Amino acid sequence: MPISTTDASARTTPAADRRTRLRLRDLCDEVIASFRLASGRDLLSDAERSEARATLARLTPAIGR
Repeated sequence: MPISTTDASARTTPAADRRTRLRLRDLCDEVIASFRLASGRDLLSDAERSEARATLARLTPAIGR
């Protein structure tokens, strides 16, 4: 049976779709963190930690310059 274009999921607004994906992304991040913690691994990889520091440096105002 073909899928109807009047299906409720076809009427989802782009904004609602983005919100749903963000929630899914948050859930995936939580599952990955839980797995890493349970397996005794660091929650952040060296690359993730380096990226976070670079982002923080860009967002933090220069003090005393």
